[in-house]
Amino acid sequence: MPDSLQRDLDASYCPRVLAETAGAIQPHGCLIVVDQRWRSVTLTSTNLDRFLGQAPADVLGRSPSAVLGSVPIGLLASRFGKGEEGRASTATCRLDITPQPLHVTAHGVATSIVLELEPCGNLTDNLTERVAGWGSRIAGADCPGRVLSLLLAALRELTGLETAEAYRIDDGGHLQRLAADAASDQVRNACGAFSAGLPHPTGSLFSGSTPLRMIADTTASPVPLTGPGAAALDLSRAVLRSIPVRDRNWLRQLQAHTALVINLYDGQRRWGLIACHGRQARYLAPRLRQLLQLLAHTAFQRHALLQERAESLRRRRLLAMAGQLGVRRPRRPSNTALLAAAKACKHYFQACGVALVYQGKALGLGKRPPARTLQQLAADLDRCSPDALWHSHRLADTALGKALPPQGDFSGLLAAPLTSEAQPAGWLMLFRQPTRRRTVAQQNEVLQTEAPHDSIAWSTADQHAAVELGRMLSNDITVWRARHRCRRLHERNARLRHLARTDPVAGIANRHRIEELLKAELAIAEHGGKPCSLLLFDIDHFKRINDSHGHDAGDSVLRQVAQTVQARLRASDHLGRWGGEEFLIIAPDCTLPQATELAARLCQDRLETPFPAVGPVSISIGVTAWQPGDTPSQLVHRADMAMYQAKEAGRACVRVAEAAD
Repeated sequence: MPDSLQRDLDASYCPRVLAETAGAIQPHGCLIVVDQRWRSVTLTSTNLDRFLGQAPADVLGRSPSAVLGSVPIGLLASRFGKGEEGRASTATCRLDITPQPLHVTAHGVATSIVLELEPCGNLTDNLTERVAGWGSRIAGADCPGRVLSLLLAALRELTGLETAEAYRIDDGGHLQRLAADAASDQVRNACGAFSAGLPHPTGSLFSGSTPLRMIADTTASPVPLTGPGAAALDLSRAVLRSIPVRDRNWLRQLQAHTALVINLYDGQRRWGLIACHGRQARYLAPRLRQLLQLLAHTAFQRHALLQERAESLRRRRLLAMAGQLGVRRPRRPSNTALLAAAKACKHYFQACGVALVYQGKALGLGKRPPARTLQQLAADLDRCSPDALWHSHRLADTALGKALPPQGDFSGLLAAPLTSEAQPAGWLMLFRQPTRRRTVAQQNEVLQTEAPHDSIAWSTADQHAAVELGRMLSNDITVWRARHRCRRLHERNARLRHLARTDPVAGIANRHRIEELLKAELAIAEHGGKPCSLLLFDIDHFKRINDSHGHDAGDSVLRQVAQTVQARLRASDHLGRWGGEEFLIIAPDCTLPQATELAARLCQDRLETPFPAVGPVSISIGVTAWQPGDTPSQLVHRADMAMYQAKEAGRACVRVAEAAD
């Protein structure tokens, strides 16, 4: 198979490809390798000075804490331990020696721990809200094609890349293109699509070794590693690992300077992938990549759910026959429902007994073999007739008949497979006894029974009906699983809606949500002529807390301040994070003197409440009240000016803006 993906994936792990990619990384980040005990740096990339301002030769052999700082190394060491191979996690740390925060990805390789450092990118944008918005649109899609179309449009919009495509990996290992999205026909012609047949030299870019693969710039030269054993370091799980020269040239032929591949998994099996590429070199920050991966997997689950739902519509033809057979659609594939379906069909098939073997459990009614024998029959059927109908009216002459007990007196077996998600789930078995018994007289006149003879042969109608029944029961299982996935999808959609409105650090309303609430409350005040006040405050010397105690301590202060302030507000008040360490309080039906009194209490509470490991934390508050004709921006501006007056007055105090500027 010259275009087989499996051939390409196998080639991606051959010694030649590993030799081409070993000892080199992409230049948009740097790499440090430490020993399992976090005592010394054993390997580095040669571009270390670009990110850390330290030469590789000066770093080798030094303590990781001396290179990256004790706080991030302590965090990583406590999280990863000795860095077991295959274990990976991420952490964002502000290193003391770098002006910009770096995102650190760590994973274990043999007896070492690989640390990959990349720029964090913009941490103050509304990326989470944008991703949540796309997630809501995808959740509302009503067909699989629409889900893929929205997903690809979202990836192009969020990444800025010109082309995005969705592929499925079939059973033969081939890529089947399901959908494609490009900026325009001109872009499509200039930046060609990935070939569905993958005439690709190694398939390294499309391998499943990592859930996500990014090439920031195909024209950039790889950065080598330096240190003992650099050429032998296994970078197959590294985010920054380079790609072979032939692969890079292949991307250049497509005029693709940036590539992003997100693998999609159905359980443990790789179902397909999303491939994006663009004509311009573009660095996608780790936070963006993580959100894109979450969005892609959420969309894939929605796509799978809609596909299963479409397949279930085919059951309408079977429901007519189900009415004749007395089969009712169960709410879930319970043992009772499956047993009731079998009982309804027992008379139709003229069977002496019916059995169901499902997920290792054996159920039945009428004359049938014991449960252990039924399980053995199901195992034999899985081997000799997987996913296919099996029948015989002369069991004694078959290999399966040997599993039956001699006293069972069964001569006929019709077995229909129950499948779920293309995997054998169990068997529906119908048994028949021999048509008659013959007896012979012995010399002592005692009657003895001969071995059972053939049963009535299974007709074509019997076989077709058994197949239909098996499909119906299998569809019931699929529907139940689809509903289960639907519940999970609804839970994840609810989580996305929560993320779209909630600040992830402080746990209160985010900027977008508090702006919506402010507009709504001002509209109520304008219509009813009721008072409405605004309090804007921020935490004094918050940068000093971050610099002295780390960002984790700063985040903890933000959460505790939000919780304590929220506890002192009314149920009708609204608290939200305005930005950075600034918070906004909307107080409906609250006059300016009342708001000033509330601000004074909040300010005093902060001074009297110590924070663990940080100490007392003060806040500066600006207060203003709505006046007829005020817009939200004017009201916030007055509160902001009052807050800055409080800071100029020495902080930890309240200032009031009584009139518009």
